[in-house]
Amino acid sequence: DKEDPEYLARRAKNNEAIKRSREKTRAKERLAKETQAKVDHLKTENKGLEDKITVLGKEMQFLKEVFLAHAGAQSPEAMVTGATAGVAGGEGGNMELINSLLSEIDDN
Repeated sequence: DKEDPEYLARRAKNNEAIKRSREKTRAKERLAKETQAKVDHLKTENKGLEDKITVLGKEMQFLKEVFLAHAGAQSPEAMVTGATAGVAGGEGGNMELINSLLSEIDDN
């Protein structure tokens, strides 16, 4: 009986439950879309950073080769003098530092 107050109360309660359920579903869908958009943005940003790392690595290798070519063109005494020029008390320690740094670059 569609006029029964008990039936009408159950229908009203059911309609409210359906509304809450649908709103919950829409909220989950919105959250999923926002999360996917963030993931896509971060993937794009990550790719750009990886590309930048690659470019900087190539640039570092090029600069290292230029440095080594320049250092190799000088006599060992000139390299030590050039490496320690302007450093108080420097007695070849900077050349050791340079060699150490270059070996660290090779390790990376």
